[in-house]
Amino acid sequence: MSKQQMIENLVSTAPESKLDIILAFIKFILKDGTEPGNSLLSEPALAKDWLSDEEEEAWKDL
Repeated sequence: MSKQQMIENLVSTAPESKLDIILAFIKFILKDGTEPGNSLLSEPALAKDWLSDEEEEAWKDL
């Protein structure tokens, strides 16, 4: 089995809750350039807070 097939098999069995993190990691690894891509890795974790009803309420008047 090739490495690509192994990765595909692992991703296909990953729970939905982990797919955002996996996608961010893949984008980070494949990113071309010299600037660090740490923001890509933190995006899924931060999005949970950014997209919450409480966050919308807190920022609605700005």
